[in-house]
Amino acid sequence: MTTAPITPTSLSDPFYYLRNMQQVVHFCLARYGDLWLADERDQLAEVLALSEPAQGLLVRLVMRKGCLFRPDKLVYAEIPNVTAALHELAKAGLVALEPALALSDVCALARREECVQLARHRLPEQAIAASVRKRDLESALLTGTEENPQPLAGWWPHASFTVIELTCRELFDRLRLVFFGNLQQDWSEFVLTELGLQRFEPVPLSEASRPFQHRDEVNAMLALYRLRQRLDSEPVTGLATELPEPVRCEWIEYRRHKLLFQLGREAERQGESALALALHEQSRHREARIRALRLREKCDNPAQVAGLAQQALDDIEQPEARLILGRILQRSAKKAGLTVPAAPALRVPTARLALANPEQHRVEAAVMVHFSNAHTRLFHVENRLFNGLFSLLFWPALFAPVRGAFFNPFQAGPADLYRPGFAEARQGLIDAGFARLASGDYRGLILERFRQKQGVSCAFVHWPSLSEELMELALAIIPAAHLEAVFRHLLLDLRHHRRGMPDLIELNAQTNSYRLIEVKGPGDRLQDHQRLWIRAMLDQGLPVSVCEVSWQA
Repeated sequence: MTTAPITPTSLSDPFYYLRNMQQVVHFCLARYGDLWLADERDQLAEVLALSEPAQGLLVRLVMRKGCLFRPDKLVYAEIPNVTAALHELAKAGLVALEPALALSDVCALARREECVQLARHRLPEQAIAASVRKRDLESALLTGTEENPQPLAGWWPHASFTVIELTCRELFDRLRLVFFGNLQQDWSEFVLTELGLQRFEPVPLSEASRPFQHRDEVNAMLALYRLRQRLDSEPVTGLATELPEPVRCEWIEYRRHKLLFQLGREAERQGESALALALHEQSRHREARIRALRLREKCDNPAQVAGLAQQALDDIEQPEARLILGRILQRSAKKAGLTVPAAPALRVPTARLALANPEQHRVEAAVMVHFSNAHTRLFHVENRLFNGLFSLLFWPALFAPVRGAFFNPFQAGPADLYRPGFAEARQGLIDAGFARLASGDYRGLILERFRQKQGVSCAFVHWPSLSEELMELALAIIPAAHLEAVFRHLLLDLRHHRRGMPDLIELNAQTNSYRLIEVKGPGDRLQDHQRLWIRAMLDQGLPVSVCEVSWQA
C-alpha cells in the first residue's frame, strides 16, 4: 500500500489549513480506499475539485462546533466573497442554505436583542421589555411551542440574519476517525498546525498494520462514540441496550469494554446499582472489576465479597489495582470476622534535614545544594530519567507498526501505549531490549539513540530534562540489574507507573554509586503511587530514601 507523504505547509500561506486538510483527504482515500462507499469517494473528490475559497470555507465550517451557522459570522480575510463560496458549497450538496430549524435553534443563534425582536413578533400579546434576559426570552418563546422544524422564515419572516447548515459533518467525522483513530481530537489540532515545527518517528504504514481493516469496524467505532456522547444527556437505562455487537478487532473491543465501564459508572451516579453491577461485570476494563466489588461491598455477604477480592488479587498483577483490592479484602474480612494477613508495612529509609528557607527556590533545589560536592552531582529528574532511558532502549517497540497503534504519521507514540496487551503485542522487541541489558551492550546503544533521536516527538520522553551529562553519568553508574527492575515495573502498568518516581538522583562518579531521593517539604507526605514505586525499588535493592525537610527558624 502506498500513501503520499504529508508535507509541511508554511503558515505564510493564507490557505495553509486547507493544504493540510487536502493532504488528509488524499491520505485517507489512499490508505482506506476499500472502506469508502462510492458516493463518499465521489463527494470527497468533489470537495477537492471546488474552488479554493469554497474549499477553504468548508474546512473552516468543519473545524467549528455544530452544524448551524450564521453567514454574517463567517468572516475570513482569505475568503472575501463568503456568499459566492456558500452557493458553490450548496450546489455540491455540502451545505443547505435554508435548513429546517427548531425554534430552539433560532434562539441559540440569535443575540439577545434579536431574541427581543423575535419575541415581539411571535408573542405580540406580551409586553417584552428591551432589558429582559435572553434565557427568560427563550423560556417564553419555547413554552407551549411545538418543535416542528421549518426554515427560519417560518418562525420569523423578517429575521435580521440567515442560517446555513453544514450537511457533510458525518462524512468528515468518518474522515477524522480514520485519520486520528478517535473523535476526541479536533481538526484544529492538525490542520491549524505548522507541521514542520515537530519531528515524528517514521513508522511503516503497511496494509497489515491498518487499524481499520473492514468498514464495519469503522461503523462500530462511530457507534461507540455516538453512544458515549449521549451518555452526558440521556438516562443510562436506555443507552445500555444500544451497545454495538462485538467485532473481531482487539483494539476496538477494548474501546467497547471501556464504554461498558463508563456506562456502569454513570449508572452508579444515577442510582441504578443493579444495572451498574451488571455492566461492570460484563466489562473487561481494568477498573471494572474493582467497581463491581465496591458495589458488592454495599449489599452482598462480606465473606463472599472477601472471596471475590482474594480471587481478583490472585488474577491481577498491577500494583495500583492490588492496593485497592487489598483494602476491599481487609474491610470485607473484618466485617465477616475473618482474619487475612495484612500487607507488610513499608519501611522507608528516611533522613530529616533542617535547612535555611530559600525564598526563591523549591525544596528540591535546597536539598540538591545541601548534598552536592566536588564529586557528587544531583539532578531533579522525577519520572523523566527512567522514562527516557526506557524509551530509548525500547524505541523499536514503541514505534513498531502494530495494528491499532499508528493511524497517521504525526503520532508521538502508539495509540495502545496505555492499553493492556501493549507489551505482549511487541514481546519479541521487548525481549530484545532486555537481552541488550543482560549482555551489557546497552550503554552505547542508548547514547547513540539519545543523540540520533534528539527532538523527535515521543510521548514518554521530555527532551529538555535529559542532558548528555546526566545520561552518560546515569548509564555509567546505575547497574543494568537496577534498570531492568525499573523497566519491568514500568511495563506492569505504563499509564500509572510513568509517574511517582523519586524527585532526585544523586550520582557520585568517584565512588561509582548513586541513590534516589524522594523529597518531602513541611506538611507533605508520600502518596500511594510514590509508596508503590519505593516499595518496588527497595524490593529490588535500589538505593532509595525519603528526605523530610523542615525550615530553620
